[in-house]
Amino acid sequence: MATNRAPEFAYLTVPPDGQLRSCVGLVLAGMAARARVGVRGLDEAADLLEDFHAEDAPTRFRFAIADERVVAEVEEPEESGGMRWRTVVELVS
Repeated sequence: MATNRAPEFAYLTVPPDGQLRSCVGLVLAGMAARARVGVRGLDEAADLLEDFHAEDAPTRFRFAIADERVVAEVEEPEESGGMRWRTVVELVS
């Protein structure tokens, strides 16, 4: 049942330390459990998010639970010099 509520976001900034890459997968798994979304494709989704982890600067992620799905986004630069959020993963129940 869709709730049509505005999503609440959880933010994660991962330092450029390679040992911390897996943190994004742990957050995604926690969000999926909270949203009661199945785990099918969770490993692949976590791997995909980890691929966005930069080795030279902190990487910012945000996660939302909305309408029985989990959305994971990564912050990236725009051509205009600003920053924007790009949806990278969407897990649906």
